[in-house]
Amino acid sequence: MQPSIKLITFALLAPLISACSAEGQFFPPLTDARVVYENPPTIIRQPVVPEMLVPCNGHVLVPALGMTFVRRGTEVPVTGQYIREERLSPPYRIIPPGVRLSAEQSPTRVNIEIDDVSRITGLFCG
Repeated sequence: MQPSIKLITFALLAPLISACSAEGQFFPPLTDARVVYENPPTIIRQPVVPEMLVPCNGHVLVPALGMTFVRRGTEVPVTGQYIREERLSPPYRIIPPGVRLSAEQSPTRVNIEIDDVSRITGLFCG
């Protein structure tokens, strides 16, 4: 009785095993995201909820994550969502990529991190 179970099991598994042969389909390696995208998608540094920004002088900018930040005197983008610097109420600080922050802290100030193409990637108080 056991040999017939082994035979049935082998008969069921044989097509699956043959699919794993060396002559199977070739899948090339995935391309690096930096090669595929001229401007890679924004990576949001941290989740932000409105309650986190209440101490920041009432700033509620959570929908701004991923939007383009438009500085004073610059043109707005042709497509996509954006937020203008004029819409922010002081105190705030814009943090470009690679900039070292000072040790000074202000519990009412909102800090806005942006990436190389001025997309908002982070918001926090301090």
